[in-house]
Amino acid sequence: DIDDYTDTIAAKGPTAEGRVIAAAEARRVNACFNELEANRSAAIKGAYLDGQSYSELALQFDVPINTMRTWLRRGLIALRECLSQ
Repeated sequence: DIDDYTDTIAAKGPTAEGRVIAAAEARRVNACFNELEANRSAAIKGAYLDGQSYSELALQFDVPINTMRTWLRRGLIALRECLSQ
């Protein structure tokens, strides 16, 4: 019965098409990050990819914590606008 072999025949992981789509999306996200000021981009990556807190980022970039919150909020808005184009 063919159903007995489906798990061993089917490829594990993303398809070739899925990998191409993911790579294109990654390039788009990177292009949008590159449109931000370097310190804003680094702060967003630190917060949302590395899990750094607002206070850690404020110390790292030597800005008040409210400034860091503003950087992150405005940076995310800019990313969203860029990605929606």
